[in-house]
Amino acid sequence: MRILQTYFEPATNLPIWLVALLFGVPFFGGIALYAYKTRHARSWRKGIFPQTLKPTEDNYLEAYLALGAKLILLNYQESKERVQFINNYFNRYFTKANYHFGDSLLFSLQYPIRTQTITDWMKLHLQNEGTRSQIIYFLTGLALINGKVSSSELNFLKQINQDLGLDPDNLTKIIAIYASYNEHKKENEKKKASAKPKTSYAYEILGIQKGVTPHEIKKAYRKLVKIHHPDNFATGTESQQKMAAEKFVEIQNAYESLLN
Repeated sequence: MRILQTYFEPATNLPIWLVALLFGVPFFGGIALYAYKTRHARSWRKGIFPQTLKPTEDNYLEAYLALGAKLILLNYQESKERVQFINNYFNRYFTKANYHFGDSLLFSLQYPIRTQTITDWMKLHLQNEGTRSQIIYFLTGLALINGKVSSSELNFLKQINQDLGLDPDNLTKIIAIYASYNEHKKENEKKKASAKPKTSYAYEILGIQKGVTPHEIKKAYRKLVKIHHPDNFATGTESQQKMAAEKFVEIQNAYESLLN
């Protein structure tokens, strides 16, 4: 008994401030840590994409997902096909991202983010025009899941394109790239594939009118090369590099088809 009394006796003589410090720091520290880790979730619930997020692969994916959810909500009847598109898209381009797709998408659908807060964050971290246009490329593919874009979806795409500081022709060219790709796909299914896109789509991809001279074709091509050439994404993420390379193939095919 004397031994136990001797063991606990010093603790009873500790100053009150020290006892409060020993027990209070872990308690309030835990609360502070929880608040820190959930601070972004609180912003998202208010419809705000946190501007303090770092430009990591996971956070780029969250930005894509938040905008994708907004597009899904414009036409929820096609949500199943669009969820599959998003999942396939992310599995293709964001192979190194660490996220739970189902939870993130459900959260974005329940708490739609104000698009301006997303585009502001993307403009802050994506200085390259080509990397900013990749989000339009993703959203256009999502909107074209049934082969056409509704007026509300087109207005949404135009607004995002504008908020990202991109030329209006950027959206027109991307829609043409998808049209060319879908045409290839149909031809492949019929075993009548062509190595080049149809000429009508090629003009739209390069953003030029029919009947232009070869010089004007080359000029339009060089302009796109400065923006979308894969070398411009050498310091970007793996997903940005992969998207740029595949998009550039369609631009290259369009250019070659017109020259030929």
